[in-house]
Amino acid sequence: MKDIKIHPITGKILRRDVRPMEYTYKEQKIVVEQPGWYSEDDDEDAILSQDDMAAGDYALLIMKERHKRYLAEQNKEIDNVALA
Repeated sequence: MKDIKIHPITGKILRRDVRPMEYTYKEQKIVVEQPGWYSEDDDEDAILSQDDMAAGDYALLIMKERHKRYLAEQNKEIDNVALA
């Protein structure tokens, strides 16, 4: 069966699913619909493939870009105050 996997450490039955998962970078948080293999009773034993991780990788990229823009805006404000 391709719809079920056995967790290699816990032995729990895992099923393919998509669940909300929160990613954090600096002060930012994003919740993404994270595909992966999950047990029925918790998300702690999830197994994510490299393809599954694309959702989290994209969320991290978004947060890093937002942080870069925030820092650039702060530097502009500092420069404007220094020129005044």
